[in-house]
Amino acid sequence: MELAPKLVVIAALLCWLIYALFVWIRGIVHRRRLPEPSVTPGQLETYQGQAFREICRRAANPGRRVMMTDYFAQRGWNRADAMRILAEPLKHKLIDVEGWRFGSYSVTHKGWTEYEGKFIWTGGEGVNISTGPGGFVVANVNSHHSVVHGGYGNRANAPDIPHQQLIDALRADADTATSDEAVRAREYADDLAAAVDAQDADRTARILGRINALLSTATAAFTLARGLLPPGA
Repeated sequence: MELAPKLVVIAALLCWLIYALFVWIRGIVHRRRLPEPSVTPGQLETYQGQAFREICRRAANPGRRVMMTDYFAQRGWNRADAMRILAEPLKHKLIDVEGWRFGSYSVTHKGWTEYEGKFIWTGGEGVNISTGPGGFVVANVNSHHSVVHGGYGNRANAPDIPHQQLIDALRADADTATSDEAVRAREYADDLAAAVDAQDADRTARILGRINALLSTATAAFTLARGLLPPGA
């Protein structure tokens, strides 16, 4: 082997060893003086899905680093809880730990594929999403209460629901919904607000479809959001 290729191999091995040492030391630091976990084993599966979806929602794309410490604090999870909850997504390489500080993660391409396939609702049987005149977005699901109209440039004589009303209703309804439905409702409200701000009609249509899917299976908690729907829908 010539000198140049040997140097490349040696440099690559050194980089790998340095990174492996960094990961090992980081793990020791993150596990040092852990508090007693407060999450029960029966709660882990539910919380794993919720935390994974939140990481994906914040990242918006695979590989982007997001800080989750504020989310952990909001949920009342200590460091031990967070590490237990995210152990499975890390084990299956759905997410990666990023940087040195505790609470920084990114979504892998495998994780993003999982998120798109299971958690981002993009359409299905009995669903129609279309754009009408004036930029209106209409999403219909075959359910007695699950039709939502909305969009940009709403006309006064049209039965379209202003997006802000729907966003506010979802956030208010989330306070009385089940834990999993509340997380989804808040996610969808935030996503809809971002899509409307960006004036992204395609993204808005997808999110309205996801909201319809939630309302078609949700508990009776979502009275405000359903109350915005057209009569007889």
